[in-house]
Amino acid sequence: MVEVDAIGVCFGAESSSVNYFIDAPDDSDTETGDCSASSASYLVLCRGGPLASVVCRLLPIASLPAFRRVSKSWHGTLCRILQTDMEICRALDAYYESVLSGSFDKRVWVAVRARPQKDVGCVEIKRNRVTLSREDESSCKGQAGATFFFNAAFDGSASQSQVWSCIAPSLARCMIRREHACLLAYGQTGSGKTHTMFGNPDVAGGEGIAFRAIDMIGRYLLQQQNKQDAMFVPRVEFSFLEVYNEKVNDLLNDQAPCPLCYQRTVLSPGTKYSPPKYANDERIVPQGLVRRSCKLETMSQQIASWLSEGAASRITGRTVFNPHSSRSHAVATIHILWTRKAAVEGSDEDGAASKESEKTSEVRLYLVDLAGSERAGQYALSQDQLKEGININKSLSTLGRVVGALAKGKGDCIPYRESTLTWLLSDAITGVSARAFMIAAVQPAHPAETLSTLQYAQAYSNLQSDLSWRIPATLSQVRNLQHRLTSQREDFKRLLCSYSVSSRNGHIWNYLTLNERLVKTHRSAQELFRDHGMLVWTDAHDTKLAIQDIGIVRETSAALEPRGSSDAPDGRRRNFQQQASTDPPAGNEAQDGSEEPVERVEQPTSVKVEYPGKNGRPSTVLWYPEGALVDIRPPHCLRELSRQCEQTERALNEKQDVLKDLKQQFAQQQQQWMGTSED
Repeated sequence: MVEVDAIGVCFGAESSSVNYFIDAPDDSDTETGDCSASSASYLVLCRGGPLASVVCRLLPIASLPAFRRVSKSWHGTLCRILQTDMEICRALDAYYESVLSGSFDKRVWVAVRARPQKDVGCVEIKRNRVTLSREDESSCKGQAGATFFFNAAFDGSASQSQVWSCIAPSLARCMIRREHACLLAYGQTGSGKTHTMFGNPDVAGGEGIAFRAIDMIGRYLLQQQNKQDAMFVPRVEFSFLEVYNEKVNDLLNDQAPCPLCYQRTVLSPGTKYSPPKYANDERIVPQGLVRRSCKLETMSQQIASWLSEGAASRITGRTVFNPHSSRSHAVATIHILWTRKAAVEGSDEDGAASKESEKTSEVRLYLVDLAGSERAGQYALSQDQLKEGININKSLSTLGRVVGALAKGKGDCIPYRESTLTWLLSDAITGVSARAFMIAAVQPAHPAETLSTLQYAQAYSNLQSDLSWRIPATLSQVRNLQHRLTSQREDFKRLLCSYSVSSRNGHIWNYLTLNERLVKTHRSAQELFRDHGMLVWTDAHDTKLAIQDIGIVRETSAALEPRGSSDAPDGRRRNFQQQASTDPPAGNEAQDGSEEPVERVEQPTSVKVEYPGKNGRPSTVLWYPEGALVDIRPPHCLRELSRQCEQTERALNEKQDVLKDLKQQFAQQQQQWMGTSED
């Protein structure tokens, strides 16, 4: 079986909403329920045996995970079939891989959870819809009755198990795909963020989503370690820090300060003559942060004790809404390091394995408990608390601007570095390099703060589409092309002015003349008019030849019409000279009865040239034979710069069309998300 089968072990029986890969219930549970009133044949079928094996082979592959959950006997039946029938085993593995590689997991998953209230409160929650009450018009700033849609919504009666059951399937698939993940809780102070994230592990069923995620990952990693055919062996490290007043402190090392720095993977060390080569996976890491190693067998207990140790060191304080409010952002990180099994075995036998042969990849799970948002100037109880509130709001507002810039597709500069929190978690909080799961906790007793939290969560949920970062990237490309085109056009204008001033015959180059055919009269042009049956040399032709005036080709014709009686002399004859007929004469046949071929006389192509008038005079139009003209080409630098301008303008139009399509798709997705049905 592939690694995907571990999802069933990870979820446990409490995830009843999961449609596949969960542990099978006990046989006693199956037989004491509806099965007790069924026939004896049904009991035999549930206990397994040849009949269950026949049913299993007749079912489609997609139904086998559900077949596995009926009872432990059916689970054993399926395992025996997979050991003997390789065709079914390969088909089931292919189905698991298709499930994992599916695009149904959103980059950002957002849910809202309301704190339990004795009163009704200002929100109404029904399925995934949250509606503000119309009774709080003044507090909601005209947004009373507004409706918000999220991936999930929980009222005050929801348990920790219900919240976790909605996150567990996507998080498990994320870990099996070895993708980074981020769990964060957001909301005003006293709304229940810390309770949702960590809960009370001393009470049965009171564990928060952080402890449940750790327990799930621990069981999955332990199973992967015990697999004999696994190519990679996992090991786990843990770190815990807080961001207090825009400074990073290590909660596992007596709040030691940890300055932020860049970290990149070194692909090859540098030499005397060449610099080192780095990978593109540059990220921000706290310098000097303690990372403790975990044993997979006791991973849950170790991390739980370290979380309690770090939480005890975390800075808290009394506020208007909460006597034990968190005054810092807490970030717990689980580092899962996957190492090749061959490298680990080599280090056990021969000593230390070489770093070149030890291929290690890291998967990170961020557990983020944000400090509560508040109105610092209105609710601060002291000067120090005012400073704390200012820095907390600075981090949250910067996070909001980052989310808004990505969600709305405005601007190409994302303000990550304006806050320590967003700079530290720039690869996780936005879901660009990780899957982000956000729980927005609301306090229904405070309508204004609840509205702000819901608007923030709605903007964050817009990041679930990759269009949220493709639009800013495309917009940046459009702006770069616009700047390039503007610069090229300015250079082109300067060149045009310089060549126009130094041009002979007073000719001025411009955008129109560069794209047209310019000609002047050839010195021996008059000789071509002598035998021409449709054109005649005039005084105007002689004048243009004498001054070598430059004209613009307007028309080229092989079948020229004679000049009318009212037309000005332009080189065309009024009556064309008689030329040899192109049609065979009647009765001119050879003696053998065939038609005698007649020689065709073709006149050269005639060209219509316009000479622009000067000093308010009208333009002059003259006709020439093709061979009587000499083409005038603009300077090479002008032609090259004009070509570059055309290419840049063409690329700009294409990018603008792409940007327009992306914005239309994004608007349609917005309407689809906001118009989600309750069904």
